[in-house]
Amino acid sequence: MDRDEGDASEGQSRRRSDAQPSTAAAEGSDAAPAEGEVLRYCNFMDFLVHLGVDSRVDASGLVMVAAQCMFAAALPLAWSEQIDEGSSRVYFFNETTGESMWVHPQAELFKELIEEVRSWPPDEQLEAIFARSDAHLRQAHRNAVDAVAQWSAHDAPQGPEEAPEFGDSNQFFFNATTGESRWSDPRQSVEFDLRQRHAILCECIAAHTQTLARMAKGVSSDSSDGEEAERGVKALVKNLWASVGSLPLPSRGGAAPAEQAA
Repeated sequence: MDRDEGDASEGQSRRRSDAQPSTAAAEGSDAAPAEGEVLRYCNFMDFLVHLGVDSRVDASGLVMVAAQCMFAAALPLAWSEQIDEGSSRVYFFNETTGESMWVHPQAELFKELIEEVRSWPPDEQLEAIFARSDAHLRQAHRNAVDAVAQWSAHDAPQGPEEAPEFGDSNQFFFNATTGESRWSDPRQSVEFDLRQRHAILCECIAAHTQTLARMAKGVSSDSSDGEEAERGVKALVKNLWASVGSLPLPSRGGAAPAEQAA
C-alpha cells in the first residue's frame, strides 16, 4: 500500500486515533476486538482500492461507513504496519511468525463485509438488516468452529531450549491438517476476526438506522419514534454477539506430534 504524506495524512492519522465508536458500537463494547496497533502510514484512497471500493460511486452510504471503520480498526495482535526502506511502500509484519505482506492482513475479511453491506437495500427495515447481519455472523462462527476443530492441544516439551519465544506456555497447539504448530491458542485469531466483524456490522446497522430515520422524516412528527428506534438498535446490537455463542476449546491431544512447536 502507498504511504500517506504531508499535512493531510497527519490529519487523517489524528482522526483515526481520536475517533470514537458510535452509541450502538459502545453498547456492544464487551464484544470489541482486543486493542492492537492502528494504521499510521497507509493512504486511505489506496486502502479503498485494495478493498474494491470506488470512492466516486460509494462516496456516501454504508460501504463508505464500513470502509472508514475498517481503516480505523486495530490490526490483529502481533501484526504491525511498516515502511519498506527501498520503495517507501507500506507493508505489514507479524512479529510472531515472521510473515510479511503488502496487503492488510484483514483484507479478505474486509472484502466479505463490504459485499455484505453493499447488498443491503437502503430502505430495508431494521429487523431484516439484523437478520442479514445475524446470518453473516453465524456463518462466520461456523467457519471459525471448523477452523478450531483442526487443532489439538499438547503438553509442551520440557527444557529451556523448548520454551516459546514470546511468553510462557505449558502447552502448544498442532494442526493435523496443515502440519503447523504454534504456542498461541488458535482461538485468539479467529475470535478476533469474529469480534471485528461484529463491531463493523454494528456501526453499519447504526448508520442504516439513521438513513431510515431520515427517510421517515416528515412522515411522522412523533419524536418518540427516534428514541424507540435507538433503543431497538441497542437491543439488536447486544443480542447480535450473544446469538453466535463461544468457540470450543481445541481438542486435547495424546502424544506430542513429531514436529513440535518452534
